[in-house]
Amino acid sequence: MNRKKAVWVGLAALAGVFALFDVRFDFEFSLPSDMNQPDPAQEARFDACYADRDKEIHDVAFGTIDNPDVQKLFIINNRKQAAVECRLQFPEQLTVVKKPFRFNILDLQFRY
Repeated sequence: MNRKKAVWVGLAALAGVFALFDVRFDFEFSLPSDMNQPDPAQEARFDACYADRDKEIHDVAFGTIDNPDVQKLFIINNRKQAAVECRLQFPEQLTVVKKPFRFNILDLQFRY
């Protein structure tokens, strides 16, 4: 009789969990490792350089060229050149980031 009661209590608790929480089975497993990532400070400098060059390109295109098709070609070609020049000025630098051990089976999120 005791075992039967324990099974019913367990099923009621499980139903309560599914009623109160959004349960997602998200299996995730990864061993600790070192990972190379681009340096955020260097990438920020590259992005700032590219944004400045892009603004200059647009100013020249819309200030001196009247034909929209020619403007588009001018912008596309000069953006490629600007990206190359900015990358030469601010080359990509990789930093080592230690990735920790992760083990996850399910995620619970409160519904209410």
